[in-house]
Amino acid sequence: MIIYHNNLKNDVCKLIINKFDDLNQKQIISQKKNDDIRIFGFEKFLEKKITNLLFDIDGKSSIKFFKKKPFNQTLMVNKIFESSEKNFNLGSGGGWHRDSYFKKQFKTIFYLTKVNIENGPFTYLEPKLKIFSRFYPIKTRLSNDADEKLNFCSNKISITSEQPGLGFSIISNYIHRGIPLKKGVRYALTVYSDFNEEIENLKIKI
Repeated sequence: MIIYHNNLKNDVCKLIINKFDDLNQKQIISQKKNDDIRIFGFEKFLEKKITNLLFDIDGKSSIKFFKKKPFNQTLMVNKIFESSEKNFNLGSGGGWHRDSYFKKQFKTIFYLTKVNIENGPFTYLEPKLKIFSRFYPIKTRLSNDADEKLNFCSNKISITSEQPGLGFSIISNYIHRGIPLKKGVRYALTVYSDFNEEIENLKIKI
């Protein structure tokens, strides 16, 4: 359900962060919440060789997962930070969720900064037994204490990294979230893929 990739180089991570900060300062963003700023269609702002590298890594993961290449791909870069309003400090993704229930989906994520347990690691619930598949329970959005309620049938796994650039692809039908930040910030790049034309809707959000 998860494939790890070689780290992106530090200079590439810094380049993407600097570009994001520049766009954010100019208010060229797609979404802004209390603890999460996102820019979709980020491939428009990167050199072709970087975009092609990211899409190629994602495409190879798609073949390993689903035996086929994605029809469409797009990049999203986001910055997660601690919200000044505790009730709105939900972390990346807005709490426990799965990207889709019926449709097979995955995504590729690269941390652009170091990520520890305090600055919002990507966390997912891995079923302990096969009978508890990636479709249990039958919901796309779950409560904030879902990890405690599902402790009997799943293991909570957080992905951290002592170096910027860590990459991984994961089947996003599994329940997951970015843990709310306790301090610091977290920058990350996500490759969204789809096997039809629906992802075109993401590309026009900027």
